[in-house]
Amino acid sequence: MNTKPNLFRTAIATVIVLFPLVAINDAQACASCGCTLSKDWESQGQTTQSGFSADLSYTYINQNSAIYGSKTASAGLVNTLYANGQENELNTKTGTITAAFNYNSAVWGVSVQIPYLNRTHTTDGNLQNNYTILTAPLGTYFANSTDSGIGDVRIIGRYSGFSADKSTGITAGLKLPTGSTNANFTNGQTLDPGLQLGTGSTDIILGGYTSGTISTYGWFFQGTVQRAIKTTNDASGNGYRPGDAYSLNTGIRYAGYGAKVVPMLQLNYIRRENDTGLDINYDVLTGARISGGQLLYLSPGVSVRVGGGVSVYGFVQVPVYQYVNSLQLVPKYTATLGVRQSF
Repeated sequence: MNTKPNLFRTAIATVIVLFPLVAINDAQACASCGCTLSKDWESQGQTTQSGFSADLSYTYINQNSAIYGSKTASAGLVNTLYANGQENELNTKTGTITAAFNYNSAVWGVSVQIPYLNRTHTTDGNLQNNYTILTAPLGTYFANSTDSGIGDVRIIGRYSGFSADKSTGITAGLKLPTGSTNANFTNGQTLDPGLQLGTGSTDIILGGYTSGTISTYGWFFQGTVQRAIKTTNDASGNGYRPGDAYSLNTGIRYAGYGAKVVPMLQLNYIRRENDTGLDINYDVLTGARISGGQLLYLSPGVSVRVGGGVSVYGFVQVPVYQYVNSLQLVPKYTATLGVRQSF
């Protein structure tokens, strides 16, 4: 029996499943400080193989580049914003370990994804909420935070019974408010809601995907929408609500090396709407909320089978286009490494 088509489709599913692209409560974390990446880029549980599998991945993101709109923020602009009371964030580093447990039958499946985050953040300056401006010399309000723990758990289901080859399907699930929302800066001030390990919200996740093959190449396309449907007050009791997230992912993989080594290339787009709530800061010059934006990333990677149902994989995300509202921090790249065991 020729199993190459099945292996090919499995590798395509691996592109979708095994790329917990910058988890970043991964993804939803740091909304107010520039991290508008979405966990909707994470695995949605699709696979063409029946049975149980488990993934363990680590994603590193270092937000150390300040941009304003789509351009690098000049020192003059930063100083002007700061002189008028706007916060000057310096760096946010997030390392995320994500454990995913999956079960799949021929046409349906379910995935439970549990992230553990470690995040450090430094900031310089203090912008009071609701346009109450507090100006001070640069460095006066330097503060930092360190937090770690379980983030928001995701439970995703999928159905692929629309075609005989099971190459097209839909996904639906929930993000649960399991991550902490009560961390503080080391000076005792409450940490921004977008920097907390969790969003404090229950989100619905809806999406669809399709894949196919052309000669020795495979392709896939995936779209996802995430929206908060229930929120809980954070430590300040302000009713913080994360903005809706819309993601589109497409990619190809090359099968010329056989099933053992599979190079891949993805293009990932995310649009994040503004967060809302009393703790969301505003641009002192334009009045725009300091959250939300659009990001486009090119993501090369590779998956390698090592035997015994085990595969290892790695990806690097490189920004192609970045646009954020007001002054925010973005990463120069992100990196993900992981291992998958099929049973």
